[in-house]
Amino acid sequence: MLGESDGTKGDATIEQIGRRRTFTRTLQLAVILAVVQWPMRDAVHDAAGLAADCEVPGRLSLLLDAMFIMAYVYAAYRAYKYVKFLNRQSWTRVAAIGSWLVCVAAVLDVVEDIRLWRDFGTGPCADLSTGWFSWLMRAVALIGVLILAGCYFATSRYGQRKLYGVQLEQPATFRRILDDGKDSGRLVITCSGGGIRSASFCLGALQLLREKGLYDKASTVIGVSGGGYMAAAFHVLRRTCADPFSPGSPELARLRRQTRYLLQGGRAMFRAALSVLFGLVVNLLLIGIVLRAIAWVLGWFLADQGVILPGDQDIQVDWRPNGSWFFVGLSVFLIAVSAAMFLLEKVWDRWARMPDGVRKVLTTIGNASLLYGVPVAVLLLGVPGGLYLLGQLPGDSSDQPSLPSALLALVDPTKQGVASFGALVVVLIGLGKSVWNGLAVEGKEATGLRARLLAFGRTKLAPWAASAIIVIAAVIVLLRWTGGYATDRSYQEDWNVALVLALIAVAIKVLTDANRTSLHSFYRERLSRAFLVKRQDNGAAVALDYHLRLRYSDWAKPVDGGPQLVIAGVANVDDADFVPTQRGCVPFVFDAEQIGIVGDRSLPDGGRRTTDDYEREADVLKREVTVPAAMAISGAALSPLTGRVNSRTRPVRLLLAVLNARLGVWLPNPYWNNRPEPAFPEVRGFFPRVRRYVGSVIDKPGPYRLLREAIGSPSMYDRRIYVTDGGHYDNLGLAEALRREPAQVIVIDASNDAEDRFTALAEAIATARMDHGIRIDIDPSPMVRGAKPRADRAWAYGIATHPLKDGEEKPYKTEIFFVKAVLAGHLGWDIEQYAVQHPDFPRRTTGDQFYDEWDFEAYRALGYSLAESLTEHHRVRHRLADL
Repeated sequence: MLGESDGTKGDATIEQIGRRRTFTRTLQLAVILAVVQWPMRDAVHDAAGLAADCEVPGRLSLLLDAMFIMAYVYAAYRAYKYVKFLNRQSWTRVAAIGSWLVCVAAVLDVVEDIRLWRDFGTGPCADLSTGWFSWLMRAVALIGVLILAGCYFATSRYGQRKLYGVQLEQPATFRRILDDGKDSGRLVITCSGGGIRSASFCLGALQLLREKGLYDKASTVIGVSGGGYMAAAFHVLRRTCADPFSPGSPELARLRRQTRYLLQGGRAMFRAALSVLFGLVVNLLLIGIVLRAIAWVLGWFLADQGVILPGDQDIQVDWRPNGSWFFVGLSVFLIAVSAAMFLLEKVWDRWARMPDGVRKVLTTIGNASLLYGVPVAVLLLGVPGGLYLLGQLPGDSSDQPSLPSALLALVDPTKQGVASFGALVVVLIGLGKSVWNGLAVEGKEATGLRARLLAFGRTKLAPWAASAIIVIAAVIVLLRWTGGYATDRSYQEDWNVALVLALIAVAIKVLTDANRTSLHSFYRERLSRAFLVKRQDNGAAVALDYHLRLRYSDWAKPVDGGPQLVIAGVANVDDADFVPTQRGCVPFVFDAEQIGIVGDRSLPDGGRRTTDDYEREADVLKREVTVPAAMAISGAALSPLTGRVNSRTRPVRLLLAVLNARLGVWLPNPYWNNRPEPAFPEVRGFFPRVRRYVGSVIDKPGPYRLLREAIGSPSMYDRRIYVTDGGHYDNLGLAEALRREPAQVIVIDASNDAEDRFTALAEAIATARMDHGIRIDIDPSPMVRGAKPRADRAWAYGIATHPLKDGEEKPYKTEIFFVKAVLAGHLGWDIEQYAVQHPDFPRRTTGDQFYDEWDFEAYRALGYSLAESLTEHHRVRHRLADL
């Protein structure tokens, strides 16, 4: 149980708070749309029958009313779902009646709007009312709203206490799945993140562990990011052969032909370009629709108020239309409300204790002012101010375009504007490439002033410059369109634009979603075709059919007594109720039996769901929670939200979102719909299946989720959470392994730490101690090379001590065998020679995912050799044999 304030008090679950917040946000949107219509309705009323003066505000009001209808219908639906979730007495049926009445009122509202639309421009000015029909619609809507409000009150704790005299307990139950210790007494193997570098290194290590019989003894193999590629490949291939990826095997030969798995061949390059372009076009269309709608409404309002006037050669701005300061005063008032609430609270506290109810009201008003009033005030003052400043900038000469003209040419519907906009896109792509190269420089320190300046410019200035260019371009577009709508009546009366924008918005909602427009689908397909293979009866290795749904609940189970497959990702959340400062994520684990959030013990129960039920909720066709999908999610390092490394990607978050550099996935929040019985059971029959299918399509993540990615505000309370690379929490998977309380853990580390540094290990040690109270004692100093030509060895031994549980006399302990990709001991001559030719070996940057056969074999052979040095040590050999 947790409350709104700190996540530990109160009696509301995460789902209850989330559902209440979803309803509140939708209701706020409906209120905003209703408020925005007021100036237009007043303009229609003031037109006094002049059709020419009321057509634009009247029809514009009807367009906003269409959005208002959708908003209040959705708000009514969310209110009904909230009451149904609380499941108290018989109020769910009453709430259903109220929501249906609101839907009937919406239908009547649509009919009224269609009739009014035809009336505008064809005769005397309409009055935005159709007499008795309008009153009927309002009466039905009012009855529905009152019923829903009554249900909301009756199902609240206060209402239940007043009406029924009962003290409520938890509003809904959820399935409690506690799997800590499920690997007790067993061996767990973890494969670290690191892209193709880690995949090839982990391949060699897993080959050696299989030969020694340790792989088959393990109960679980945990894969993170690139390590998850090979962990999944090994696990899936064991279904068709007992010796996966053995030396000389056909699948190993095939894998060497797939080392450039992302862009293997011209067809893959073409599909990659189309995937990026598809998402980019959709994003630009969505941005254009929003900017066009804002410009249309704002342009009309500024012109109606007399703030913007057409001049002889440019746009005139009058800050005191008709000699009144009302416009400026209104804008300043919207900004000052929040400060006024703050000052009132401080002054009140000076003389007396403010009641909690009053403080809450003042805080709510202040927050609403910040959230809605300040942006509106910025638009009201900033757009006229921007147009005024552009009008004051002089040109170079009479025959040369002025700076405003050059800027506005970016959105001019001519060849010049198209070329300018194309140049802008090229610049953004170039900046994105520069940013990627800068972010990919891991474990390297710039030496020298010139190198440091270049590194600073590439990693610090370039990302912010790219975001600044995007914002400037959006501002220019908004200024251009707002000025056109304010001064050109043909702009205002071009209703075909509204039709086109509406059709585009509907097409985007119906035909795609935030997951489909991202690069996840392309990435998932490439991983599946490169790593997931089967061995046929004739001995050939072929890729598994990508369209075969490898359901995680089926394909991640143990095969012939071997280990199960666990893939580690992170759920990006930024709630102070749940995550420490700047962490930005909680671990999200794919398991054959359960899927969900497995963070520290302070998190509320109910964050894990049975895998088969979760698969059906995520997608009715069961495509979102598969082995290839889990591989791609765990390797989604390139995303606007990146957990613990958000500080590095924050400057480029907007750039990544706009350019569609998005590998993460929006999945259902496992805290929602977590019931004792399956929330999404198998359905039979034609109509139930159609209903489930339509509901699944409508429920897909839309543009709102893209906005959450771009601005970086994910929440644990949301209905969907953004899941990305497991390395954004623990790149080794060690914390997840220790949470399962095994007897022994073999950690295969191919992280790109700087030489003689063990950053990934240090972070895993600190994470296990902070989140699970597990103390790890390990000394990696023998792996430090220092001034020596080689490190003494590439492995270390440690002990993890778990917290003492009730009834235990001694704490449970886990042995840790840690092997890392370093140059140590006597290596094969081919590896030695490769190291001479490649000074960055074995710390090649993760940004380079294009290996040839020599690169792949060098890292594979290194993994095999170092794992052999670990298992052949006499002390380690005996300890592993005793398992």
